Parts: sequence; C-alpha cells; structure tokens
Amino acid sequence: MKKNVWLYIALLLVACFAGFQAVNNLTATKAEVGESQGLDAKGLEKIVDRANSGQKRKSTNVKAPSFTLKAWDGSEYVSIGGKGKKPVVLNFWASWCDACSVEAVELKKLHEQYKDQIDFYGINVTTEEQPENIKAFVTENEMKYPILLDEHKHAADLYELHSLPTMFLIDKDGYVVDTFHLVDQLELAEKIERLAGK
Repeated sequence: MKKNVWLYIALLLVACFAGFQAVNNLTATKAEVGESQGLDAKGLEKIVDRANSGQKRKSTNVKAPSFTLKAWDGSEYVSIGGKGKKPVVLNFWASWCDACSVEAVELKKLHEQYKDQIDFYGINVTTEEQPENIKAFVTENEMKYPILLDEHKHAADLYELHSLPTMFLIDKDGYVVDTFHLVDQLELAEKIERLAGK
C-alpha cells in the first residue's frame, strides 16, 4: 500500500513538472513570435514630458507593442509593430465619443497631407459598439485610412488605454515618440509634421 502511495506521489510530481515545462515553453514561444508586452509606463511619462516641452522628436526606449487586428469591413487582418518603412499614427476611438468626432475631421486632413510619409490607423475599441455605428462613423467622417476593430480590448490593454480619443505616434524603428488625448488642431498638425520629419 505504501509503495502505491509513493508511486502516486512520484507520478503527480512528474505531471506537475511536465505542466510547468509546458507553460514555460508556451511563454517562450509567445516571446519568440513577437507577442508584445505592454508599454513601459515610466518611459512613456518621459516621452510625454519631452513632447509637451517642445523638444525635438527623437527615438526612445519605449517599444510600441505589436498586435494584429481585423479590418472593420472584415476584408483583412493588419499587423502593427516593429520596424517599418514609415512612422505610424495610431488613433484609438469609438463612435459614441464626441471628442473622437471632433478629432476625426482634422485627422482626415492630416492623412490626406501626409499619407505618403506616415501610415495612419484608426483603432476602434469595439467592446460596446454596434457594427452599424462604426460604419456610420467611418462613412460620415470619410476615414480613408485603415480602421481596425479591437473587439477584445487587446490593443487597448497593451497600450494601457484610459480614455478616448488617444493617439500614439510611433517612429520607423517601432518606438513611441509621443502620446496624447484630444489636442487643438494646430498642436495636432505640429505633432504630425514633426513625425513626418519636416
């Protein structure tokens, strides 16, 4: 009887060890395929302080988290993160957000002006959105840049989103150079122009 108890204990320990190894391997695999960690909050505070003081834009040590989301019309999946050919503007919004409507008007103009130098993406935080409201918002505001659905708040969580609208400016190397909520038209235009390198 005692032999059986020790055998069961030994088997249980082996099973626990195997489970532990499987979790470690899964974590390593996620890291290898580039599944992102969230933003470095302290580094982000320094970025905001520098950007608000008007200092020249430069690369930072705050890597923009990578993610893949479905386009709002279901036509494709888009991956964002890492090095790219152009800097990136990420605009998190929702159709029920009045400030998002105000910002969308200016973003439309800036996209037209800088679309050859900067990739623009609208990220709809869709946990409580109706598809017809998203479509109406995109159509009404003539949003010509890719609109992606953050259906499970994956990107919002990675970017530690606390309010809408929120915008992130990311350089070609994949690092966050600025982040802010609603700003006036002139300040937004200046920030986008700096990102374009003009």
